Amino acid sequence: MRILWIREEPGPVPAGPRRIATAAAELEIAADGDRVLARLDGTVLERVRLDGRVSSLALGQDGLVTATTSVGTAYGLCLRLSAQAAAALLAAERQLPAPERAARAAELYLGAASTGFAVRRLRRLADAGAIEPGEADREITGAVRNDPPAGDPEAAFEAASAFARSGCFEEAVGHYQAAFAAEHLRARALHGMGDCFQALGAAAAADSVYRRAAACGPSEEQKQALYDLARGLGERGRTVEAARQLEFLLSWDADYQDAWAHLRKFRSGQPAQDADLTVPPTVSTVRRLAARDLLPSVDQRGIDAYDSSFYHQFDNTAVQDTVKKRLEMVQLLTAVDPTRIGSSLDIGSGTLRYPQVLAGYGVRSVGIDLRDSGVRACVEPEWLRRFVVADGTALPFRDGSFDLITCMMGTVNHLSDAQRLRLFAQARRTLRPGGRLVVSAWDPRCAFQSFLSFYSPMELAQLRGRLTEPSQLAEELRGSGFGEVATTPFCTFPDAQAVGVSVPDEDADTLAALVELDHLQTARDPERAGQLFLLTARA
Repeated sequence: MRILWIREEPGPVPAGPRRIATAAAELEIAADGDRVLARLDGTVLERVRLDGRVSSLALGQDGLVTATTSVGTAYGLCLRLSAQAAAALLAAERQLPAPERAARAAELYLGAASTGFAVRRLRRLADAGAIEPGEADREITGAVRNDPPAGDPEAAFEAASAFARSGCFEEAVGHYQAAFAAEHLRARALHGMGDCFQALGAAAAADSVYRRAAACGPSEEQKQALYDLARGLGERGRTVEAARQLEFLLSWDADYQDAWAHLRKFRSGQPAQDADLTVPPTVSTVRRLAARDLLPSVDQRGIDAYDSSFYHQFDNTAVQDTVKKRLEMVQLLTAVDPTRIGSSLDIGSGTLRYPQVLAGYGVRSVGIDLRDSGVRACVEPEWLRRFVVADGTALPFRDGSFDLITCMMGTVNHLSDAQRLRLFAQARRTLRPGGRLVVSAWDPRCAFQSFLSFYSPMELAQLRGRLTEPSQLAEELRGSGFGEVATTPFCTFPDAQAVGVSVPDEDADTLAALVELDHLQTARDPERAGQLFLLTARA
């Protein structure tokens, strides 16, 4: 899209239409902030950035697009393709023969439009099932090698992903770095870059970009979720929490919708009138934990006090790590009613975190780990009788000993495939009929994955190499004789959001807000991947 002329517009800038259609219905011109986009059949054909928010668009009979911005500038823009040429391009696409359709389509797009459009269009056809995904990747990588899509972050991201899927990790890294220029792609680009460095054996580089991914702010989707969460909290009279959510949102985007107006309303104690947010059952779990004093502040002796001193070297556990542990606890005690459990075993128990929690419900709970240094350093002596040095792949307990077995916070991610299958078999053996196995693990599909901060770069690299998708773990459990296997994602937001909406001694209300944020995002997208997931199964 070329700029033919620019002129200053005197006086106030009138608002007008920000979306117009051409004579060819498939070609649309639209404003997106300070950019003008031309879309062909829903695929971005070209775009241009102007000097301010686009306030109006107009299309002349000669095909010239006039755009006016909020700062009082008018632009004359010439499209790469006329409406007639765009219609002809789509007609030619529909007539492509099935054999070699991807290659023929790539030639068509490159000849008529640009590399960026070719990349996006090929990916769209692959997603629609019109061409094979592998063929699309082959044509995308070939086109980009000949003519990189400079200044087009979206096309760069798709190209990087195609290179990565093809095993061309070095080439993928450069394109992920080009995609980093777009804020909405930043976290995903960094995560993809980290995976490429990991595949190349560059552990230090992988650790660097993974940490940067964790520090990225919320995406547009996550901003909307925060906004909706605040509105819902405000409607229910929880205006202090609602204001906190909006303050965090505004710290990233000071112009987000009408957030300032709602913040002023919440600060004055006035609830919103038109928000609607279903309260998830996990919120009631938070209340039960608070009632049993299982959410102490950091200056009390309790869960986080001994967790934070785990082996004496983890005494500076970050706030976001505490959030993940507490969200995991809420998910477990929502999935399992502890008042109906007589006995439990926690595999990889470390400092007996869960046996101490479950003991608050009257459960006879035992923890095992490969070493006892954690409990001896961080746990009161009377708890030592609840701990056994043992291997989860060879449990020293009789058949049917427990009602519940837990293996939490990514313990299974430290195991090989064979070790994991032995652990599942041992859990099946030592559970009573109808007993439950609950596993919490890190999800490799998450685009902003970050692990607990006390892991070293070497440990992080090893851990990343052992992550397993929820679907594979679920199949392994079924193969081990378990039924009623279910998966629940949680911590569906980057660490920056966890830090921004929590405080060192976060109370039940703050944790409940984070639980509701998880609920909002998974309700909108049931396939959404969180940083962790809970897997439950019945023996």
